[in-house]
Amino acid sequence: MGSINWKDKCWVTTIYLVNSDEKVLLTWNKNLQTWIPVGGHIDLGETPEEAVIREVAEETGFEFEFISPHDAPEHATTRLLKNQKVQIEEVPHHNRHMNFIFFGKCTRWNDERKETDEQEKLRWFSREELMGEKEKFLPNVFEQAVEALESVK
Repeated sequence: MGSINWKDKCWVTTIYLVNSDEKVLLTWNKNLQTWIPVGGHIDLGETPEEAVIREVAEETGFEFEFISPHDAPEHATTRLLKNQKVQIEEVPHHNRHMNFIFFGKCTRWNDERKETDEQEKLRWFSREELMGEKEKFLPNVFEQAVEALESVK
């Protein structure tokens, strides 16, 4: 049987939140010096969904609903995870991230909120703003932010 080296991996979850103004929320990451989705590490005993709900509450105080890529049936002994993607990424000085990516639709938010609980900038981006500032984003963040905006139409 094969084994997994858990020592060099961080399990994280992120979400691309979209509001009714058709804008996607991103946060400025000081370490990477770029915009990324809201999220963070999955705590011991949490599912990816539980972790992203906690991270959104902690970082923004906003409320949201998950946008599911498909409606998977739930059975008594099995539940299918309804995330958009699983992304494996190398993060400088921070090991390899196993990132469960979700899309969500904000149901309650505050346009005046400009920072996370950790004093990192928050910003809502329209599709036009994403296109106009494409070079400021990591390619995967740009693509997934656009995809999240398209998913609510």
